[in-house]
Amino acid sequence: MYDFKEFYGIGEELSQTNDEAHIRSAINRDYYALFGESRKYLVEVRGKKYLTTRNGVHTKVCNALRFSKDPSEKYVGDILFNLKKVRGHADYDWNEKNIDYFKKSLFQTRNDVQNGLESLEYLNRKYANT
Repeated sequence: MYDFKEFYGIGEELSQTNDEAHIRSAINRDYYALFGESRKYLVEVRGKKYLTTRNGVHTKVCNALRFSKDPSEKYVGDILFNLKKVRGHADYDWNEKNIDYFKKSLFQTRNDVQNGLESLEYLNRKYANT
């Protein structure tokens, strides 16, 4: 089974090169690390099989977490929601944001993804046997 946390490591490697393409790509990989692990958790641990579809899955995963009654799931969902916006800028906007925005965003993104992944580890342990 694929470990999406590997994307976080690739994001770390990309973030070591101080140009816009690498920084944007690092933000993308960081987002996908948390998104992939969140989706896997929701499907495999929480039994939300409807998230195996591709249609609108980013919003569905985000909302499943953000609107959960579990505070730790809400926390991860809020991080994912914010990261989704930043990742959208990194992937699709060529003129709206500049490299300074992405450099500043990358620092926050790295921290948020690390915190989100740690929270998912906690949630996996919490719900693994239920």
